[in-house]
Amino acid sequence: MTKKLVVFGATGGTGRELVEQALAAGHTVTAAVRRPEAVALTHPRLTVRRADVLDPAGVEAAIAGHDAVLSALGATSTRAPTTICRDAVAHMLAAMERCGVRRIACVSALALGDAALLPWPMRLFVRHILKPLLRHPFADLLAMEERLRQSPLEWTIVRPPRLTQGRRKGHVRFAVDAPLPGAATISRADLADYMLAHVDDPALVRRLVEVAY
Repeated sequence: MTKKLVVFGATGGTGRELVEQALAAGHTVTAAVRRPEAVALTHPRLTVRRADVLDPAGVEAAIAGHDAVLSALGATSTRAPTTICRDAVAHMLAAMERCGVRRIACVSALALGDAALLPWPMRLFVRHILKPLLRHPFADLLAMEERLRQSPLEWTIVRPPRLTQGRRKGHVRFAVDAPLPGAATISRADLADYMLAHVDDPALVRRLVEVAY
């Protein structure tokens, strides 16, 4: 069944995949972006709306009238403390309750989970390099996840490992509310494909999903 979807973070790699694949699947899409001129794609079922995720009124205007919210937001800097994802999701959830929109799926990061199940080179990389380097964005994502968990809405947290620019294969492994052993990579195309394929899945409501090849 086709939906009216609003995508936040639509100018990023995963966000662009979400928009393009959603349109290809027949959905009606609003790309909610800070800079509309950054969206080169045009389509009869695509609306590009200016929306600063830190502006509650702009977020609510973008969400109103849609069936589901998809967020592929991420921090733009690794060096400084940030609350962009936490605050943006708080505005989204508040707007959804006011507008009667129930469904939201947000991209997080698999590295926030149990590194013990990763392949050993990746485990060392995550523990000793990635987590220290990305401690500020990861803290923001953890706070975002907590905001979602506290919400009565129909949320799903999707945690991918390292994202690649590879083609869409159409098949991935996933684990619901459990660690996914051996998770190393997934393409942005397959991450978007998974999120869109499960946008209506009641089994993923208020669940955390780890997804990878």
